[in-house]
Amino acid sequence: MDPRDLIEDIKGHLTCSICLGYFTDPVTVQCGHSFCSHCLLQCRERATDILRCPECRGVIRDQDLVPNRQLQNLSIIGKQLRPHLLHSTIGLTTCDQHGNPQKFFCEEDQTPLCDSCKSAPQHKAHKVLPLKTVAEKCRDELQEMQTTLGETEKEFEMMLDKVRRKKASCKENEYALKHSVMFEYEKIHQFLWDEEYEYLEKLQEESRDGILQIHENMDEVTQQIQSLQQMMSEIEKTLHKPPLEMLQDMKGILERNEQLLLLEEPELVSPSLSTCSITCLREVLLNFSDGHKFGS
Repeated sequence: MDPRDLIEDIKGHLTCSICLGYFTDPVTVQCGHSFCSHCLLQCRERATDILRCPECRGVIRDQDLVPNRQLQNLSIIGKQLRPHLLHSTIGLTTCDQHGNPQKFFCEEDQTPLCDSCKSAPQHKAHKVLPLKTVAEKCRDELQEMQTTLGETEKEFEMMLDKVRRKKASCKENEYALKHSVMFEYEKIHQFLWDEEYEYLEKLQEESRDGILQIHENMDEVTQQIQSLQQMMSEIEKTLHKPPLEMLQDMKGILERNEQLLLLEEPELVSPSLSTCSITCLREVLLNFSDGHKFGS
């Protein structure tokens, strides 16, 4: 088996099939399969659910979870050893056909070659370079690519920072404008409150004066009604007197009656309340009559 395949096979035995990473606090269940304890417990969505093995679907009871310290230690060693094993395989690969070390690399076919493969007719016209040279070139390209990507990442990080600043500025502008609007409308509210107070005070004063005039009218009319009632009462009494006495009182009654007939009807007052123009009322009514919402 190729050394690289062997290294990958070792990794497969030390890898959790759920998270696909090296085992962390592994447990081995009754069916023989092993998993990271955290990964296995995450397979149970609710505490009441039955836990089943992700490999064979067998039922797993809580008492079946056995910590595997040996597998944990092997996973730690394998994780630390794998980079060194992979690095050591460079120069150890051998040609399956000739059994010689593969020291060269064909760029056209993208395959490693040994001395015998390099001299073969199918590779004579190809660009064949030492494997180490090609690896260095590849490493330089990868490093250059990494540098370019890093610079691009920085540009995007700067762009993201710029967007964040714009967001913060937008929030600040919103806050400032909101308070400015609230302040301006507060002044309008105060102006309207003051105007309302003055209007209501004026209406109250005009209403008080009008009611006073009406009361004066009522007193005057009431007094005349009392005079008429008094005169009618006196006439009623005179009608029941003896003829001579009735004739003697008749002259005074006629004179007083003449005076009452000469009384003028009091002029009835009709107090009116003045109307003031209410700020913005006309505009608001026009908005409603046009079917528009206020503020549109």
